[in-house]
Amino acid sequence: MARLNFPEEIQTGGDGLTFLFSKGGAGKFTSKTATHRLLPGDILVFNGAAGSRLAVWNKQGEFLYRIFTTCFENLLPLFGSNEISLLHNITEGFKAGKVYPASSTLAAECQSLLGLVPPQFSLDHRGQLVRIAATILSVEFKEGQLQRSGHVRTDDRMMQTFEKLSASELINLSVDDLAARFSCSRRHLNRLFHQHFGASVTALRMEMRLLKAISLLRDADIKIINVADQCGFNHLGLFNTCFKRRFGTSPGRWRRSGLEPVAASVSGPEKTPSRPPGGKPERLPSSVMSTIAGKIVGGADILEDLNRRDLTFGAQALSKTKHGLSATRAGG
Repeated sequence: MARLNFPEEIQTGGDGLTFLFSKGGAGKFTSKTATHRLLPGDILVFNGAAGSRLAVWNKQGEFLYRIFTTCFENLLPLFGSNEISLLHNITEGFKAGKVYPASSTLAAECQSLLGLVPPQFSLDHRGQLVRIAATILSVEFKEGQLQRSGHVRTDDRMMQTFEKLSASELINLSVDDLAARFSCSRRHLNRLFHQHFGASVTALRMEMRLLKAISLLRDADIKIINVADQCGFNHLGLFNTCFKRRFGTSPGRWRRSGLEPVAASVSGPEKTPSRPPGGKPERLPSSVMSTIAGKIVGGADILEDLNRRDLTFGAQALSKTKHGLSATRAGG
């Protein structure tokens, strides 16, 4: 088990494919093209990445990890001809580093396999490491073959990638990092999000942060400033502003209100339909909202509560807003 303490950092990279298993604390992997945050249980795989660095994510705590590297030449006898034809694209995809989050089935399986590796450097030791590498590469080969044969449509690939992202990744990863996950540029990522999810990357990330905030506010022992920090806001005032703009009330008042149903017929700022920052509503399909809620503790209850408060984000809120404006004009 390797350990890093702030401000320590090590230089990584070289020949071959490197597998890094995050075991404790939060780490930061920085290459020439991307930066990845590593949480306990995450697995990072990168190819070469000369000049990359590994460090602790913040100024407190430490980062614990296990790491091993294997050369492609040693793995070639394991590959079939159809897999060798895909090898170049797959290895290129690992150059910026690829993270398999702890919440994924693949990461859980590989972390379990790592526990079976004996401490002695023996044939069994090496064989278990090759087994881990083969488990990850087999998934990459399968995806590569499906994409080559056209069995995975663009819409499906977008949703598959989106569903694999954890709440922590959506909240903490930069837009550039998210673009790397979707294998496209930052500009194209925003275009794809508008096309497939009906909202910008920024609006979706903000919604995820604020839904997580509601989940944390249910715990009366957590200070609001800590809620803001855990949801990716580095300033309490910004958190309060964004929360009130979204829900029409302050985090403190929301906490005091609990989950009591709010009558939709009662007017007031707390019942105003949702507006993203800037006042311009963006459509976020209910299927995407459900996927987001599934990544949050108590997400289903939160969505139900928002419905009761007439604060649904997306098409439903827009529909109610338009209906209200029409009624006002007719009455006036």
